[in-house]
Amino acid sequence: MTVYTESGLRFDLPDDQHFRFADMAPYKSLSGRNLKEMDFAWVSNGSLIVLEVRSYEQVTSTLTGADLMPVKGQPMPHRFQALIDKVTDSLLMLLAAWAGSAWGQQLKASLPAAAQGIMPLKVVIAVELPASLKVHLQALRDGLNARLQGRAGTVDVRRVALIDYARLTSDPTFKGKVTAQLPAPTAR
Repeated sequence: MTVYTESGLRFDLPDDQHFRFADMAPYKSLSGRNLKEMDFAWVSNGSLIVLEVRSYEQVTSTLTGADLMPVKGQPMPHRFQALIDKVTDSLLMLLAAWAGSAWGQQLKASLPAAAQGIMPLKVVIAVELPASLKVHLQALRDGLNARLQGRAGTVDVRRVALIDYARLTSDPTFKGKVTAQLPAPTAR
């Protein structure tokens, strides 16, 4: 197992079954060119789970629903657009690997053997929102899926799952792989 900590979570991912685009040389060669990536991916029960984790707990006092939710006639909120870009670019990179483009062949060689061939995808975004914004979770999920419907559909993903950390850490799909990281003890 390889252990990672990110955004208040601990990940215990199986060796030779997981990857992080950010750690791969082919991704690094293009990352400064407006290419985004989701945080983790691993093979589980014949599917490739691709996961983005985002904690907005640190911006509790300044974050509002307008920072996350698109409003008709208004510019797309940065945080919303960032999630769209991460999903789109990650799917595009996987398609490149599976299609065999020159860059995709490099990426494919960096993937675990189990992920080198076309396989079903599960795309998940886990967000930790301040309590005052949790009421927006369903609307955020619907808005993301409305924007991603066609893009995700090209790789047979019906819906992108958008869940909060509580559901992520309790869902059987992630059992043994994702746990809440305990806060550091405070000095007395």
